[in-house]
Order: sequence, then C-alpha cells, then structure tokens
Amino acid sequence: SIRDLGLVDSLAGVWLPGFVGAINVLLMRGAFLAVPREIEDSAMLDGAGEWQRFRYLYLPSAWGAIMVVVINTFISAWDDFLWPLIVLRSESNMTLTLGLSRLQSSSFGYDQRMVMAGSVISVIPVLVLFVITQRWFYKGVSSGAVKI
Repeated sequence: SIRDLGLVDSLAGVWLPGFVGAINVLLMRGAFLAVPREIEDSAMLDGAGEWQRFRYLYLPSAWGAIMVVVINTFISAWDDFLWPLIVLRSESNMTLTLGLSRLQSSSFGYDQRMVMAGSVISVIPVLVLFVITQRWFYKGVSSGAVKI
C-alpha cells in the first residue's frame, strides 16, 4: 500500500502511481514488443547481457513511448484533485489544484481574480513541458500504437 511504501504526504506518492497506470503499461508493452526478435538475437550473439540489451537496444527504441508516459503522468498528476487530496496531509506538500480548491472554499469568501490567475498559471508548466517534448511525444504515440 501507499502507506507501507512511505509515500503518504509526499509528492512522489502523487505521481508515482501514475507511471503504472494501465494505459502506460500497455503503451510500454507495445513499444518493447516492436523491437524485432532478430535484433535481440544478434545482440545476444555479440555478447550483450540483459542490461546491455535493455540499455542499448530497448530503451533507445522505446524512447518516444517513455516520453509519452512521462508527459501523461506529469499532466495527470499536475491536474489531479482527488488523489492528492487522499495522499497529501501537510500544506507544504499541497499541489496547486488543492491550493486553488482551498482558496475557493474559504469561509471568508474568495477573490475570483486570484483563482483565475492561479488557474492560468497552473497551465503554464504543462504547456512548457509539451512544447519541449512534443517531437518525442508524437514519435512515441505512433511507435507505441497497437499493431493489428
């Protein structure tokens, strides 16, 4: 459980479960299965161990899918409300989504301009990440697609 792993009240507890989501596992499986068996056999004949094959053969060919998983996990962790509400306890680890929610549910009323400004600011990191990684994202989406 999250408590046994020491992930309660930590930001790692917010984003780490997203990496093993079903869509991410299927995407990575498709990317790893896309590597031809002949290339792996050739690497084994050349004397490459399992870690060498993983590092020099599988990771470069699955790099696009890895970037898709990273982007999807970041966006879902950044925009999620319910999971951080369950996992996080202290205000110092609170995500921006939880902070905006608390700002809206203040018993003294809230300044709508502050909430809207916070909402606009919360979009900026997602846009910057996507602009930086978009070439790997599109490459990963097409390479990790299910082939019928």
